[in-house]
Amino acid sequence: MNSYYRFEDAAAAGTPNRDSTDTMSRIPTGIKLPDAVANIDTAQVAAKVESFKKWTIGTFKNSKQQLLEHMGKIDKTVDPEFEAQCEVLKDIHRRYGHVVAAAKNFSQVLSQMAEAEKKFSESFYQLSLKEEQIKAQCTTTSETMRGVGEQATSLDACLKYFISSMETVYNQTITDTLHTIYNTESARIEYDVDRNDISAAANPPQGQQPKTLPAGTAEKCEERKLKYEKLKNDAKIKMRLLEENRISVVATQLEKLQSALAAYYSGNAKLLEASVRELSILQSPQPSFIPTM
Repeated sequence: MNSYYRFEDAAAAGTPNRDSTDTMSRIPTGIKLPDAVANIDTAQVAAKVESFKKWTIGTFKNSKQQLLEHMGKIDKTVDPEFEAQCEVLKDIHRRYGHVVAAAKNFSQVLSQMAEAEKKFSESFYQLSLKEEQIKAQCTTTSETMRGVGEQATSLDACLKYFISSMETVYNQTITDTLHTIYNTESARIEYDVDRNDISAAANPPQGQQPKTLPAGTAEKCEERKLKYEKLKNDAKIKMRLLEENRISVVATQLEKLQSALAAYYSGNAKLLEASVRELSILQSPQPSFIPTM
């Protein structure tokens, strides 16, 4: 007699298979399919679907508008003076980024140099403990290098205060205005999409009838135009105030940094310490010079 109990034998005998039993046990009990469907808020689902549909169509139209503008196949609303100002600010922002990156690199090198100078000083001090004949020279060299290392540390402290202020200007103050500029550009694209849709419907290709647009299209276009104009005006105000305050803040920071650099390279330790104190008490620039609009 065959000692193996096969699955086919179990099925034929009506014995439930273990795998099928486990599968059935994973099906939730106490929930009926009609009840689960009945608990769905169809109105909420429909609203979400409609919202997603509008977002998809809007995103496609905006992307198409940008592509056609880039290819020169469709006109766009242009304000040369405003766009030139925006490009200047974007370029200034990039240049501040270069200053921040270079200052951080300088600070890192200076910190390493200060540490090396202090170790150099310590090595001469340890040598002076054993070399009696040259102890005076070793001690003098050790004290000189210790002073140089301390001055490097002080200059590095000045740099860190300067970097902190420049990071605020770069990452927050200017960026706040750039966000308004980018929002203005987005509003301009949305306005141009509606404007071009209305123009295309009213002036179809030869041989075709004018298209009928959905009700409220003209009103929506006018609303988007007003939104664009408001954001553009806000951006102009922010750029003007930003320039006035940015120059004042950065000029003060640069004067203190120049004093610190001059003191460091001339070996004037007292003046360098004074520069550190002056930079430390300077109020950090505000993340934004302009109230929220």
